[in-house]
Amino acid sequence: MNAEATAGDGSTGDDATAGVSGATRWTVPAIDRRYFEVRPALFYRDLIVPGAAFAIAYASLLQAQGWAFAAAFLIAVVSLHRAAILMHDICHQYDNPRLKRFIWVWDLTIGAIAAIPSPRFLRPHRIHHATGTFRTKDDPQYLLVRTDRTLAVFVLILIPFIMPILNLANAVVASVAGTALDEAVERWAAKRGMPTGSVVADRHRPRVIWLSRYCVALYALYAYLLPETLGIAYAVLVAGWWLTTIRIPLEHRMEHLLERSDKRDHILDSFTIESPLAAILQPLAMRFHAAHHLYPGVPYHNLPALHRDLKASDAEYRATIVPFWSVVRGNIPERPRATA
Repeated sequence: MNAEATAGDGSTGDDATAGVSGATRWTVPAIDRRYFEVRPALFYRDLIVPGAAFAIAYASLLQAQGWAFAAAFLIAVVSLHRAAILMHDICHQYDNPRLKRFIWVWDLTIGAIAAIPSPRFLRPHRIHHATGTFRTKDDPQYLLVRTDRTLAVFVLILIPFIMPILNLANAVVASVAGTALDEAVERWAAKRGMPTGSVVADRHRPRVIWLSRYCVALYALYAYLLPETLGIAYAVLVAGWWLTTIRIPLEHRMEHLLERSDKRDHILDSFTIESPLAAILQPLAMRFHAAHHLYPGVPYHNLPALHRDLKASDAEYRATIVPFWSVVRGNIPERPRATA
């Protein structure tokens, strides 16, 4: 590997190294800058192909029965999940001028179906990736689903039923009152020690409001034209959210929080799963999650090659590679934080 050590969203600087134990400092391995090169054509391919599969399957679903209905439902859900997970890369590439048009296309299609304008995801996910807040009480996306049974039931069972309704409600409120609801929820949650990171940055608010109005208009038109199919639409969204939530324990330990994290914690607490079984729940190279946390600026289509490079050259990274079923069962020993 060559080029300089890179961290954050493809930048270099203080985040490239972090204190581990006194004078000891762990350094992010250097990688070639070519890994950070974005190929918009691949983003469009991975939106259009599953998007078309979703449209065809959903149209069939509205008329099918029996096994045909079940098959169409499965294809629609998996395709929607695969297209929707592009929002994860959009978060890390949001300010990349090469993807500006693509992000608009995603927002006007899959983002509208899921009722989530992409800027809503930026702040909570970037807090999750920030060294110092990752895996702490301030991380809104590090959920202790392996040790908190009540939280596990809420996240893995109830959240999929809540999110389609909550997202649409957010869109309705944003269409009328801007982002006031986000700010109220953030204040309420902060008082109870439950950070959400839901407040939208000032520069993104006009876009969130515009996209929310667009989403509400589409949903109103759909409800007017096909009111008898609203239950099916809700079921597809619930199943899509279920695929998203059961993916959570496959990426991090989710057992306990730290007071403060350093850069090495990203590799100590992120899993790499080589089994193709994980690709259904973790499409677009999400199963190479340790590589992603080390280099969030690397687009998903370069992660498989980066994984092979790191696996061949870095013992610390090789330790993140775990069997799929071991992660599912939660029997991966925790690696010590201190270094020799």
